[in-house]
Amino acid sequence: MFKSLFGGKSAGHQPSKLPQLNSFVEVSVGGRAMRSVTVEAVSAKGIVTREALGSVGEAAVLVYTTPSGRFRAASKIAAVSGSTTQFDPPKRISLIGAAVGAQKRQSVRLDALVSGGWRFAPGGIGTGEFARATIRDISRGGCSLILDRPLKLHTKVEVQLQLRSDASLTLLGEVMRHETIKASGKHSHGLRFQGMRPEEDQAIVEFINKRQADLRSRGLA
Repeated sequence: MFKSLFGGKSAGHQPSKLPQLNSFVEVSVGGRAMRSVTVEAVSAKGIVTREALGSVGEAAVLVYTTPSGRFRAASKIAAVSGSTTQFDPPKRISLIGAAVGAQKRQSVRLDALVSGGWRFAPGGIGTGEFARATIRDISRGGCSLILDRPLKLHTKVEVQLQLRSDASLTLLGEVMRHETIKASGKHSHGLRFQGMRPEEDQAIVEFINKRQADLRSRGLA
């Protein structure tokens, strides 16, 4: 089996600075927009994530959060298959956020029902008209999409959130889990947002904070 990426003389990175197995990382290849993917392996050969993200030899930046903080790692693509990308062991890893701050930001969440819309997004591109949907558990990383029908795991969808009366936000998400709500017979899907831009991230944080403040002012939170 593989030796640990952080074991042996050739490695120079502590385990706490590396992405964790089955966690999510934001990846930019060749300076293109960030995409959120799952870590499938961390070994002496490098880091393997889901999805084909580029071509062999392209430079890549990986941004991720561990219990030790938020990090940025510089690497290159070593191999690409139909469903995975293998990155070389990182050349450099930089701390870009303290552990406490990262945990606080990740915990920003709105446990309330919100009206919105959804549509399929095969290949990461939304198609067709948005259908009405109920959305809850909104956070910086994802949300719960409640529908009358079940969706398969790893289905790509776009969700539309009405943040203000004059503005909405459309985000790409991947179905990571599904469960049937026994009381109503509806289907709840846990979505993981992908490729979120900084301004979209900030818009969600501001939206959640405002809604929570409104709920507190009415004694509901």
